[in-house]
Amino acid sequence: MAWIYQLTNFLIGTCLASHACVVCDRFDTGDFIWGRSRCDFCLTKLTLVDELPILSYCFLHGKCRYCQRSIPIKLPLIEFLGGLAYLKIDFSQMTGIATAIVIFCLLLAAISDYDRLEFHLAMIFPALLLTLLRFKHLFKLQLGDLIELIPILLVLFFYTMQKKLGSGDLIIYLILAFFFTPHFANLVFLFGSFLLLFQFFLKRKTWSLQKQIAFVPYIFVGLIIQLLLQ
Repeated sequence: MAWIYQLTNFLIGTCLASHACVVCDRFDTGDFIWGRSRCDFCLTKLTLVDELPILSYCFLHGKCRYCQRSIPIKLPLIEFLGGLAYLKIDFSQMTGIATAIVIFCLLLAAISDYDRLEFHLAMIFPALLLTLLRFKHLFKLQLGDLIELIPILLVLFFYTMQKKLGSGDLIIYLILAFFFTPHFANLVFLFGSFLLLFQFFLKRKTWSLQKQIAFVPYIFVGLIIQLLLQ
């Protein structure tokens, strides 16, 4: 049944997103593979029940079981977005597994960009590698693909050179354009831009045009929208 398949994918996505948060939090120390999860405030090691994506936050009323400090709302939100991102992934196919890896890498970049306004290239290296392995796809690009790719690529490159756009945003566009298609990448960036403009208008009284903005999280939400629309 389709709903069971999608529910399973959603749960897998929430778990991967939860781990992505841990990876970003401990990326500098490298203690995100074997180290146990712990509360950021009291440093108490968490049990499995404390780590259930989304559900633990609800059961614990958004607070640590041990020190009663509030758990950041961004954690269950990221887990929810992760669940949506994997909703339609076919894990029985190699292309689906490759897509899942690319999504995870972009999620790492989005979380890091949100927290630090930058991300380490190592976070998206597997996605870059998978994109390069599909290099033969470049030779199958049609004239319509090139028409969609080249103008947007030139605009992004220009703004990157003007330091109005981060080089990471350009790299992510290239990953999306060559792993998926230029049309796919353009729609993802379009959705992300609309979301950014929408938030800007909501907070225009407090936002400054000179303020540095993390764009990768908006790109990731745009990616979710495009994946769900496919």
